[in-house]
Amino acid sequence: MGRYALAAALAVVLALFAALWWLSARNDALTAEVAALRVSVASAQHALEQAETAAAVHRAYLARAEADAERWRAVQNDLQSMEGRDAPLSPLLRTTAQRLFARP
Repeated sequence: MGRYALAAALAVVLALFAALWWLSARNDALTAEVAALRVSVASAQHALEQAETAAAVHRAYLARAEADAERWRAVQNDLQSMEGRDAPLSPLLRTTAQRLFARP
């Protein structure tokens, strides 16, 4: 009976050794996967920072474009409010202007 107990103990030790070897290999694979995921996360964070910078630049561009559009609307409004100011002078005003601004 001692021989069978020794064989059983040896089988248990070999099974434990195989389980530890499998767990070690799995640990190595998981460590490599964690390293790859860290690189992926760092890359995603860098892409996010670039996107935030691009969004800030785009917002500044839109603000400048809106300010330019507002200035253009003001110029158009001024031009439209001046409409009719270039009409010919009445004969009385024309004569008066010619006398005031006569060239020698």
